[in-house]
This record gives sequence, structure tokens and C-alpha cells, in this order.
Amino acid sequence: MCLTCRQLFKQLQILSLPSQYIFSLLIFVNKNRGLFQSNSEIHDLYTRFNHNLHLPSTNLILVQKGVLYSGNKIYNHLPSNIKVLSNDTKLFKSTLKSYLIEHMLYSLDEF
Repeated sequence: MCLTCRQLFKQLQILSLPSQYIFSLLIFVNKNRGLFQSNSEIHDLYTRFNHNLHLPSTNLILVQKGVLYSGNKIYNHLPSNIKVLSNDTKLFKSTLKSYLIEHMLYSLDEF
């Protein structure tokens, strides 16, 4: 039986390089929440994306590839059951890691 890399990574509980980047980026966002504003802080309207982080409008590719912008964008794509755990850092890390291992990613576009 021939196993693919995805299957081996899942079996050995190893994160792929893009998954490691996403993990590190989301841990940075979680630890530095003071650097980010939520949509509820920007406007008073209640929307379903009210608790997402606010993405500043920019057309500069350099800014969009930066840590703050891409951290916002990736954090907003997290499932809500993981976002809820952001107050408990240890539980957030373990849940995020198991989520990334389960959904083994080979590029940021897959996320």
C-alpha cells in the first residue's frame, strides 16, 4: 500500500509548511489582539460578520502580503468554533493544530 504525503502527515501529526505558516500567523494574531480591530468596533450595525476582524481597504500588494493584513484575512476564515476559543490560548493552539492537521493544506489558497 502506497501512502501519499497528506496521509503520512496526518498519520504522523505533522503540519505542512503552509499549515505551519498559518498556525504561526494565527497564534500571532491571537496573542496581539490589541493590534486588530473587529468589525463591531468600526460600526454599530449588527451583521453576521460583526465579530470578524476588520480588513483595512488597500490596493498595495506589499500591504496585502504583510502579517497584519494576511493575519486578519486568515483569522476571518477560521471556523467559528475555533474563534470562540481565542480567549484560552492553550486550547486555541491545540484546537487550531488539530484542525490544520485534519485539513492538511499545501497552499494558502486552499485555506
